[in-house]
Amino acid sequence: MSPRKSDPDVQLMLCFKDGDEDGFRKLFSKYQTQIINFCFRFCSDRQLAEDLAQEVFLRVYRAAKRYRPKARFSTWIYRIAVNVCLNESRKLKKRYLTQSIDRPFANADDQGNRLPEYQDENQISADGMMASRQREEQIKAALKNLPKQQRVAVVLRIYNEFSYSEIASQMSVSEGKVKTLIFRGRQHLKQTLKGVL
Repeated sequence: MSPRKSDPDVQLMLCFKDGDEDGFRKLFSKYQTQIINFCFRFCSDRQLAEDLAQEVFLRVYRAAKRYRPKARFSTWIYRIAVNVCLNESRKLKKRYLTQSIDRPFANADDQGNRLPEYQDENQISADGMMASRQREEQIKAALKNLPKQQRVAVVLRIYNEFSYSEIASQMSVSEGKVKTLIFRGRQHLKQTLKGVL
């Protein structure tokens, strides 16, 4: 079945393409948090993640007239998000990749970035909360230290649960390359996080 018929998000994008602004608003509302979280996992900076997500939606908005549904809408928008994040990474080079695990944040202005993405209301003790936050910071630091393509592939697979073929489309690489990237990324994370998880 073609994505045009089976994907309600494709339908919304086609409505937007035909001039219905409500289609874009619904897509923005549905994907905003997901795209911000994806960008945040890539750059570990909440403000930058929001700026990158805004760029993703700006590109979606501008691409409306040229939009052709060849895949699920989620595959298409995440492909845009991957490109935006990789472009930003090229611009900033190693600025976000060289922070030490021992000093994850350089100054007090970064304190806002320390909040976990998801609140866990089952954690009761302060010690447990601190250990969990510390573990989260170590995972975040390990992700940041993966090579760019491995990081993108791992985040798309683990956090966003895309299939290998969808990730291949989003990253413009072969499915075999995706499997290799994810395998190597997971191996690197296991080694880095030995004793943490």
